[in-house]
Amino acid sequence: MEQDWPCEFPGVNWLDEQEQQAVLDVLQKGSLFRYYGPGKPTHVAALEACAKEFFGVKYALTVNSGTGALMTAMSALGIGPGCEVIVPAYMWVATIGAIVCCNAIPVLCEVDDSLTIDPADLEKKITPRTRLIIAVHMSGAPSDMNVIMKVAGRHNIPVLEDCAQASGGTFKGRPLGTFGKIGIYSFQINKNMTAGEGGLIVTDDETLYMKALAAHDLGVPWKDAEPDGESPIHLWGQGRRMSELCGAVANIQFRKLPRIVEHMRRSKQRIRQGLADLEGASFRRLNDQDGDTGPALVLILDNPQRAKGVAEKVKKTSSTNAWHLPDYGLHLYYNIPSLVNKVPLSDAGNPWSLKENTESVYSYEKGACPQSDELFARSVLITIPSRLTLEQEASLVEIIKGAVTS
Repeated sequence: MEQDWPCEFPGVNWLDEQEQQAVLDVLQKGSLFRYYGPGKPTHVAALEACAKEFFGVKYALTVNSGTGALMTAMSALGIGPGCEVIVPAYMWVATIGAIVCCNAIPVLCEVDDSLTIDPADLEKKITPRTRLIIAVHMSGAPSDMNVIMKVAGRHNIPVLEDCAQASGGTFKGRPLGTFGKIGIYSFQINKNMTAGEGGLIVTDDETLYMKALAAHDLGVPWKDAEPDGESPIHLWGQGRRMSELCGAVANIQFRKLPRIVEHMRRSKQRIRQGLADLEGASFRRLNDQDGDTGPALVLILDNPQRAKGVAEKVKKTSSTNAWHLPDYGLHLYYNIPSLVNKVPLSDAGNPWSLKENTESVYSYEKGACPQSDELFARSVLITIPSRLTLEQEASLVEIIKGAVTS
């Protein structure tokens, strides 16, 4: 295998002098704050304008992180005590953490062999207290948004799309994040594009946007580079503005996102083709192969022991990373100690002890989602770097074949 194997952080492989010049521009102006400074800040505003055009939405708001985007979006949606929020068993801890920090109750939903929300189980998990469904497009691939939106529509429940791991992805030709009431993205270093940190919220709902604008800042929306004291919207602000330095990098990376995604997707498709005749292993089902962003290949083996062995062999013999899914840390519900143990936000015991949540009693211990648990145990996730050469792709194919058949 070639020594210059690309790193596993997609956007990092595409950093060049464009990002350097953008950061230098901010430093030379001295305007590190997005709204004002010695010189006119332009980068965050340009990123939001580009995002609106790219996603075809009316409103886009940058924030300081993907977690910040989740918190801000849930505040805009009015999630709080007495609310249940449905979330898939395979996600990232920040998604559930945001629910808990709103003093609401997370409700786990099974995933199917796409490793996204199982629509059949989603219908079963809806109660009179359900106030939000979060569709998480995990490991780069889209959820089945047509079915999810039908289920949500029948019950008049809003949908939040967590696109943190699938920026630039689509479902049936439509950008992920534009199906539900509100969509969020992350620019953390592991994501398809990166500014180290940073996040984005998109919506077509003006009221939601204005509430998010207030919540992400001082509690009132900004207008003409200062807080709008005449606005009727008054919330508690969270101080989640994106800095101009972050915006400078993110603005350049966002414009590279289609190329980054296309490169990963094509690499993954060629690797899958090279493994087409592989016996004893199948692939994660993709709800839309053309909409997959491609940062990860998931193999499903016939038993847990074999899956664990394959992950260990790939990790040992390649320069890429591989995980037996049960070992994939805080992506699995039962690997989150604070969730399993219902750790409260304060000594008062909230949100679990709140009278508004007394009817929402759920277990989060392993076994709460048996269908998902069984799937996790047989799954291996292999990262697909964003700048593989054809020779490196062929090398990885042979390594995976050897791991599965030996």
